[in-house]
Amino acid sequence: MALALGISEQELHSLTKQSDSLFFRTKLIDKPDGTFRETFDVAPGLKSIHAKICAIFFKRVNYPDYLQGSLKQRDYISDAKKHVGSKLLISEDISNFFPSISKKIVVEMWVGVFKFSPEVAECLAELVTKNGFVVQGAKTSSYVCNLILWNREALLANSLKAKGLTYSRYVDDVTVSAKRELNLKEKSEVIKSIYSVFMSVGAKPNRKKHKIMPRSGQQDVHGVNVNKLAPSMPKTKRNQIRAAVNCCERKFVDDPSSLEYIALFNSTLGRVNTLARMHKREAQQLKERLTKIKPIKN
Repeated sequence: MALALGISEQELHSLTKQSDSLFFRTKLIDKPDGTFRETFDVAPGLKSIHAKICAIFFKRVNYPDYLQGSLKQRDYISDAKKHVGSKLLISEDISNFFPSISKKIVVEMWVGVFKFSPEVAECLAELVTKNGFVVQGAKTSSYVCNLILWNREALLANSLKAKGLTYSRYVDDVTVSAKRELNLKEKSEVIKSIYSVFMSVGAKPNRKKHKIMPRSGQQDVHGVNVNKLAPSMPKTKRNQIRAAVNCCERKFVDDPSSLEYIALFNSTLGRVNTLARMHKREAQQLKERLTKIKPIKN
């Protein structure tokens, strides 16, 4: 294992022994529900090992299509596309997902997915956890959270697919959609099966975020409207992007070379590019306006 990571056995032993102290809390992020999320950074020595673990192991995994979060060419919009035009959406959220995942579960992932020996799995699990749990902020954490449900989730996704339902997970957000009507018993069984998978790895559902969305009302996935056959951005967000372009046009007149303007322009262009994935014509018009007010370098 040390050879694969490009370090000596002694260095690996030292890193493993002191790994907990190499995670540093960076900040607390307020969440809409009034709680907070702890984020961590990692000391350079361990961070480089995390990068190698990602490159050597995690990035070579062929992830199933139902996993949509923190993976190349998959994001919240691609997740939303999977559920457009449905008669029913069921949305569930995992409460405090990262810190609820224990090292024991991570060891099981290394053994089950990668077929490592218990000794190697224990070492790798120690390197990617702090005080026995996964933390948010480490490069490895999102991959770990995608994989810890590897066997249980596949069974669930296939079972739902056999019933004509579509399952997907974006990190800690689960969505199930149906192109047909579901009776009360079927809905209850779907929800129960999702909660059962969560609890099998020590994670709990955030029942405050539980939603059942019929076709007759607003249906959204990660804030993206999916009632129709193509995902769409809510009008309020589109108006905000248009307002940002207006702001750029005003700021350009004041000082088109300031760092403040450059940051505003780049941020706005990124938002317009996101808009283009759902509203090409509207985004193209805004891009044409931005082309005329590109920052001027001193």
